[in-house]
Amino acid sequence: MKRLSLIPCLIGCCYVFDAEAQTDSLKTRLDSTKVYTTAHVEGEPPKIDGIGNDPAWEQVQWGGNDFRQLQPDAGAAPSAQTVFKILYDAKNLYVLARCFDPDPSKIVRRMSRRDGFDGDFIEINIDSYYDKRTAFSFTASVSGVKGDEYVSNNGSDWDENWDPIWYLDTSIDSLGWVAEFRIPLSQLRFADKPEHVWGIQFTRHFFRNQERSNWQFIPPTANGWVYMFGELHGIKGIRPQKQLEIQPYVVAKTERFEPEKGNPFMTGKSSDVAVGLDAKIGITSDITLDLTVNPDFGQVEADPSQVNLSAFELFFQERRPFFIEGNNTLNFPTSQDSDNNLFYSRRIGRSPQGYVDTDRSGSDAVNEYVRSDARTTILGAAKLTGKNKHGFSWGILESV
Repeated sequence: MKRLSLIPCLIGCCYVFDAEAQTDSLKTRLDSTKVYTTAHVEGEPPKIDGIGNDPAWEQVQWGGNDFRQLQPDAGAAPSAQTVFKILYDAKNLYVLARCFDPDPSKIVRRMSRRDGFDGDFIEINIDSYYDKRTAFSFTASVSGVKGDEYVSNNGSDWDENWDPIWYLDTSIDSLGWVAEFRIPLSQLRFADKPEHVWGIQFTRHFFRNQERSNWQFIPPTANGWVYMFGELHGIKGIRPQKQLEIQPYVVAKTERFEPEKGNPFMTGKSSDVAVGLDAKIGITSDITLDLTVNPDFGQVEADPSQVNLSAFELFFQERRPFFIEGNNTLNFPTSQDSDNNLFYSRRIGRSPQGYVDTDRSGSDAVNEYVRSDARTTILGAAKLTGKNKHGFSWGILESV
């Protein structure tokens, strides 16, 4: 009741000091939800070549042309408009985006690693759960670099370690530049029902003006992101796809070093062969099983050096693919903007905590030698994550 009684006072103050600005702000926040209606591909699906002239695209109308700036001038018209088309079939979602540019020769086209958003780009966010909390993000730079992130907690968490399989091509022409996407439905998660409504959002970055614009305008002061998306209508008759990805590996290595007389572990040469695999299995549209057998983390970057002068454990950022992909379900930071986590996965596979005490100076210990491992071997691990129809997320992790 106290909160309700304060509202008239606050509104009254705003009206006295800046009534016009308050009215404009309310109009900005209360924009109606935009809707784009897609269609099922009839005949040949569009070829993903970055040109967008396939007859299939004539089956739907252009959407967009009413983007609004998010930055730097929130709510204003952008320097150049953007339009898009969306089609689908039983296996894929197709997206065509045309980014107009008054001077295509000045388009900033830079190459980078995956998830490197440098230069001009167009991004689509898809809330296929339609839970207004999570989304799948696909970004196309004008140079053809892909970016993809799993969005959770209504836009508070963006997991760039999510790397789905999808296809992209881009081109520059006299009107600006074009991006064509083909997103397999197996990379999305959605319910099994006759007709779907998905949340959808487009974001364009106009690099040389340092300008970002959205299709469904969301004020920078909004308390969230996904819940304010526009809507994608017209998807009918699709079924959740079974996802199965298996990545086997074989690693052979030989190491040479100075031999040590009498030490069976220091013979001057060491050879080893490791075999393992990573797998991702979509059990249902809402439950995913990640597996790893004898994982190889040889390509994971090293931790920065730290000197611990305290009595407390050092916390390092998780870098191993199995543990970071989809870790938002098991992520419970102790404070905002903190790497400390109630669940600290780096303890799995850390250096062995025990040691062997040998007295090399004693007469009965002259033939004792020790080979200690820098890391505990992970024989296998499994992670089961899912979400029910009410939006409740859960996860189970087991390792050996």
